[in-house]
Amino acid sequence: MKFKIFVVDDDRHYGRMLSYRLEKNLDNEVHSFSSGEAALERIDEEPDLVLLDIMMPGIGGLETLKRIRADHPTVPVVMVSAQGVIDVAVESMQLGAYDYITKGQDDLLKLDTVVKNVREKSEMEKELMQLRGVVKERFSIGGLVGESPAMKGVHRTIEKTLRGDLTVAIQGESGTGKELVAKAIHYGSNRKDGPFVVVNCAAIPRELMESEFFGHEKGSFTGAHARKIGKFEQANAGTIFLDEIGELDLDLQAKLLRALQSFEIVRVGGNETIRFDARVISATNKDVEQMIRKGTFREDLYYRLFQFPVALPPLRARGKDIILLANHFLKNYIDGHPEFAAKRLTGDARRAVLEYSWPGNVRELKSAIERAILVSDSDDISPDDLMLNRGSGISPWTERAGVAVGERIESDRAPVSSSNGADELAVSLGEDGEILSLDEIKRQAIERAYRVCEGNVDRAAVELGIGRATMYRLLKKYKLMA
Repeated sequence: MKFKIFVVDDDRHYGRMLSYRLEKNLDNEVHSFSSGEAALERIDEEPDLVLLDIMMPGIGGLETLKRIRADHPTVPVVMVSAQGVIDVAVESMQLGAYDYITKGQDDLLKLDTVVKNVREKSEMEKELMQLRGVVKERFSIGGLVGESPAMKGVHRTIEKTLRGDLTVAIQGESGTGKELVAKAIHYGSNRKDGPFVVVNCAAIPRELMESEFFGHEKGSFTGAHARKIGKFEQANAGTIFLDEIGELDLDLQAKLLRALQSFEIVRVGGNETIRFDARVISATNKDVEQMIRKGTFREDLYYRLFQFPVALPPLRARGKDIILLANHFLKNYIDGHPEFAAKRLTGDARRAVLEYSWPGNVRELKSAIERAILVSDSDDISPDDLMLNRGSGISPWTERAGVAVGERIESDRAPVSSSNGADELAVSLGEDGEILSLDEIKRQAIERAYRVCEGNVDRAAVELGIGRATMYRLLKKYKLMA
């Protein structure tokens, strides 16, 4: 599409000269007007740029500028004048002019630069709007694949979160799509044009977490070589997503509570109080109420964060949504790799997908589908290609043994094997029937998860429902990794 420029000047000779110079670029579409009134009659055509003379009979340039800015505030207007008067230039800029050109003072050279800058800015804004549209479509409520009653309930809950600005807490097993829901809330709200800032509370060392949240001043601690802006400041006018909120220690929970109560922070090593305006969304796969009873999570912070809880169902509770998601992941992968366009799930593969318990939820399903595309030797993806019966899956929460690693033992609950025939995740008795200590059971659970996940620490941590930092600490404690 051509770049539309209005040239408005009662000096027909100068107007023709500008038009001729601009039309040398065949991508420009130039329209000339000899008065402000004539240009205003056509302003609804939304030109990409208006070059406007100041001194004209009838409606002068400044009055024309006012009217354009009032009805079409996004149209850039460059004022052109034979008088290089500072006061007039200042007034033009105050009224919203994009720039000011003085006739006869290298005006044509400056014209080229100004038009180039406006054009680049316009193209960037159009690209940004397009990207925003793509992001909004991808992360809208409609972008959450699923038609089951459970997911329809989630959709209704998300829509209700958009009515206000309360803090939202998303709860669900690992891999259920908590960050996608957080993005759907952000991009569906009136903060959608603001930043969406993610903080993974499990991935940042405890001693650095306060600096990550609130920033720090230069020299505030060893290694603080420059001022750092924290995530809460970065999220101003947008949304901050606190993932794995259950991993925060009590000291930082107290500081977070204060920040959420006052919407004020102080950088580490600083004295200045800084206000922020961000919606807070948190997520966890932990039982926070159980943590409160154990004293590992502050009750007052719970009430601050859980103003609007959103519970995500596990994939195994979503029925035929599993097939919808499988086809969705299949299509998405093929779109990016058209050489696999003929790949499809057989009827047996779809039945296998429906019957599997999916302890890793949507994340595991996505990995299984993408892997099967590469594993299958024909266009038909079979159950064997999905590799769901390898005996290496970690059973779902409700089917795991009576040990929540590092948290508790439910002595009245017998060990249960996973529904896909996997070995028992943890046992309470040794080979000779002796009772194992809690620490030994924990060690065995860590060792098995690490082995099952083929040394992938992140995946093992997710499957066990603990933070990555905790997983690393336990691996080193039990000397399971160097």
